Amino acid sequence: MTPAAFSFSEIPVAVNWHMLDACNYRCKFCFAKFNNLKGICHDIQKSRTVLLKLKEGGVKKINFTGGEPLLCPTLGELIKYAKELGMATSIVTNGYYLTENPGKELLKEYGEYIDWIGMSLDSGNPEVELALGRAHLGQDGGHVKRVRGAVRLIKKVAPKIQIKINTVVTRLNWKEDMHWVIEELTPERWKVFQLKIVPGVNEGSTSLAITEEQFREFVNRHADLNPIAEDNDLMTHSYLMIDPLGRFYDEESQLSNWRNSLVEATFKEALRGLKFNPLKFVQRGGIYDWGGVK
Repeated sequence: MTPAAFSFSEIPVAVNWHMLDACNYRCKFCFAKFNNLKGICHDIQKSRTVLLKLKEGGVKKINFTGGEPLLCPTLGELIKYAKELGMATSIVTNGYYLTENPGKELLKEYGEYIDWIGMSLDSGNPEVELALGRAHLGQDGGHVKRVRGAVRLIKKVAPKIQIKINTVVTRLNWKEDMHWVIEELTPERWKVFQLKIVPGVNEGSTSLAITEEQFREFVNRHADLNPIAEDNDLMTHSYLMIDPLGRFYDEESQLSNWRNSLVEATFKEALRGLKFNPLKFVQRGGIYDWGGVK
């Protein structure tokens, strides 16, 4: 099913805007790669145009992600603008900069405009996270401690923000019991993803891949925590994604995107040829109480 087969007004959808390619982490399985595209997030007017056209097209929620979105100097202004347009707002971050500037200042100045913050945490074991590349410039092993500190900071500085934890299940953590850390963090949502290999993007992480049975074993071990589970099939074509230039893309066009940017194109034109299945979007729990939608 394509976007033309359903109404955006009937199915409220969210868009993930991968604002920039840059990131201070070196995650081995990263799928958010864009051939070092120099994006438009530094240009506030172009970025606002993208957000306005999304809103006019019927999008209800915007997820600012990356790379690492906190490396974008206009992030706070864009979050505020999206909120003023009536969209629910979310940041998906590795959490590193939330425990220091610019994250602390972002929470203080723009926290009231942020509905959700999603953070990546694959393990309660710092050594596992380090082995996966969840480390500042690939060199430190403090990711678990940093995420725990970031959650405490959010609850103190901007307690209305709801927290989501994202966990990628791989060969290094599928046998793990993460109860202690999830119960400590008490996120409103815990999403667990089977590591997905995207051809041409993260094929180098094939050795970390797991079977669907191994993924289900991890999910079942944590069933009492109500994780939202996404296997490879459920993820495929169930996300509306925009690259750093403001262009819709899917797996097949991520590294060779021919679509027009929302900076110049209409919403309908920008969607041309995109592979998106709204039924899968609904099935994977894409619609929930986002908060902040007008």
